[in-house]
Amino acid sequence: MRLLIIAASDPYAHQHAQELLDAMLVAATFGAEVSLLFQDAGILQLLPDQSSELLGRRSLSRQLDALPLFDIERVYVDLNALGQLGLKTLDLALPVMALDSQEMAALVAVHDQVIRA
Repeated sequence: MRLLIIAASDPYAHQHAQELLDAMLVAATFGAEVSLLFQDAGILQLLPDQSSELLGRRSLSRQLDALPLFDIERVYVDLNALGQLGLKTLDLALPVMALDSQEMAALVAVHDQVIRA
C-alpha cells in the first residue's frame, strides 16, 4: 500500500502533528510505502532547533530525523506555502523536494491512501 501523509498542522498548537507522525511510523513499520508532504503551517515542523521542551513536548524535528530508519525517504514540501512563509528548502532540517500545485496533484493521484492533518 502506498500511503501519503500530508502534514498541514502547526507543530505545537495541538497534538495533530505528533499523532500524524506516530501513525506514519506505525504504517511504515507494517510495510506501507510512506511519502510525506508538508503544507501550510505543517512546514514549520521542518524548522531546525525547535525548543519544544518549554511546552513539555518532544521535538518533532528530532523525531523527523528518524524517518530514514523507517524507510521514509520521499519527503515533499508545498512550494507555494514555503514561499508564503518566507522560507527556502535550505532553511529546513530535512532534505525535501519542493512541488508546485500540479506536481502535488500528481503525487496524491499515485497513492492508495491519503491522510491529512
